[in-house]
Amino acid sequence: MLLVASGGQRPEQLLAVPRKQYYDDHVLIRNKKTKDGRPVIHSVPYNELMLDCLHTMREISATSTFLFEGKVEGKSIHANSLSRAVTKLYSRHTDKFEGPFTLRDIRRTCKTLMGVAGIEKELKDRIQGHAFNDVSSKHYDRYDYFKEKQSSLEKWGQWLVENVVEADLNA
Repeated sequence: MLLVASGGQRPEQLLAVPRKQYYDDHVLIRNKKTKDGRPVIHSVPYNELMLDCLHTMREISATSTFLFEGKVEGKSIHANSLSRAVTKLYSRHTDKFEGPFTLRDIRRTCKTLMGVAGIEKELKDRIQGHAFNDVSSKHYDRYDYFKEKQSSLEKWGQWLVENVVEADLNA
């Protein structure tokens, strides 16, 4: 749920975020996907659904180094474990999908549905931590777009509540 509510962050990066990088209003995620090898940190503001997920996770695991701790104490859960869980979930609900649904599909689905929710492409890209490689973005624009991402993620969270969460409860 946190992956979806956060706009489809890269699962392996979100799982690897230590608890100390979860702040009151955002989480800091290291993006290791840069061409020059330097990690880039991007902030993901919370919406209400994310806060609900984080509250639940804190109740489950209040003291671990990672919010998503694996079997080994002090280590985060591996993305393969999450991938297996998504595959098992899909296998129980194949009638709701046109083909196999994998962990990788969550990111694409979030991006597509954020468009349905009325979020502009540039903001979807910023929320998902994509690099902007034009000269202006790369060398001159140092603005973090936090307010814009926050507003878009709030809109996304509300859309999810109205079209997914409540729709599921009413089904």
